[in-house]
Amino acid sequence: MTSFDSAAANPIDPAVLEAMLPFFRDSANPASLHSAGARARQALEKAREAVAAFLGASPGEIFFTSGGTEAINLAIKGFYEANRDRGSRIVSTPVESAAVLRSLDWLQGQGAEIIWLPVDREGHPDLSALTELLTSGTILTCIQWANGEIGTIQPIPQIAQICEEAGVALFCDATASAGWVPINLRQTPIPLLAIHFRGCGGPVGVGALYKREGIAVRPQIHGGPQEKGLRAGTENLPGIVGAGKAAELAAETLAASAPRLRLLSQKLWSEICSEIPDLQWHGSPIGEGRLPHHLSWSAEGAEGEAQVLACDLKGLAIAAGPSCIAKSLRGSQVLRSLGLSQRLAMTAVQVTMRKEISEADLEYFCRVYTKVVDRLRSMSPTWHTGKGQPLPGHSAGETSR
Repeated sequence: MTSFDSAAANPIDPAVLEAMLPFFRDSANPASLHSAGARARQALEKAREAVAAFLGASPGEIFFTSGGTEAINLAIKGFYEANRDRGSRIVSTPVESAAVLRSLDWLQGQGAEIIWLPVDREGHPDLSALTELLTSGTILTCIQWANGEIGTIQPIPQIAQICEEAGVALFCDATASAGWVPINLRQTPIPLLAIHFRGCGGPVGVGALYKREGIAVRPQIHGGPQEKGLRAGTENLPGIVGAGKAAELAAETLAASAPRLRLLSQKLWSEICSEIPDLQWHGSPIGEGRLPHHLSWSAEGAEGEAQVLACDLKGLAIAAGPSCIAKSLRGSQVLRSLGLSQRLAMTAVQVTMRKEISEADLEYFCRVYTKVVDRLRSMSPTWHTGKGQPLPGHSAGETSR
């Protein structure tokens, strides 16, 4: 299988696996007083230091969790519960990840007031509207570093400055970004940030919350004193060691990998546009404002899940949307928030490249995908194959850039 679905799963880097193996063979609890426990504790803190260095943070500001979803829930729910005496309003956007949106839904049931910030056709929030919404009683803003479905990178430095000046905390979901774009919390003051390590070649089952010193967050899992009392439960030491090693490797390779992936993304997009008419691009254009490995578009007349299954039969893995949500009959909420029709949203696909992707992989993708779309459009009742245009009464989507 040739994977263009790295957003859903990435192979563990061999060096990361090698670093993890000793902690599977010789297990020890970092809380134990004996020498094996001391060695486990040392490994835990070494990984914490590596993740902190990767993010431009202090080790004491890093708290390990079971994954990005838990880190997001801990940040949003924990901050609200610890600060609700100051207000109950939270500002966010409708294009956040499922973990953010479901956490906000839950808090709304607990009395929180959720204000939705409008976004433009590329998924960027209206910053003038954000400034106006950060009034008395607003305690938190939740805006992602980059969107995992359409690839758009948000203007986080400007958003952080607006929130800082208004005295409102900013939580940033960076689960789609870590390992793909630089994150430097020394340069961009963000009180709360969540990551996982798949984009770094790290293991699943481990994530991290960055919590700036002095920010109050209430624990969501109760039990022992692990992670300075913020996250109870014995640490997943092999996973955390792997996360630390993955962070080290990503810090070393990111500067070279991102430009290469942007060039390959541009090549892939240009080649399929030359073969397939009427593709509609989603999110920011390829460049500094977009995740370097990420492409997303709609191929009207070829339903997204049908494209995924047809490609799978040819040994090619793509996605019809994020792996963390089920596809609804209405299509993607993110795409509908951008103003796309239900019909176009249902024909969307998401293509995310691995860092090891080759020119041969791109050629195979273009060869297979072109045939898949041609075949599906030939069977579509809304697509007139003779002219390569929708049938009368069915307007075409905007053509690809």
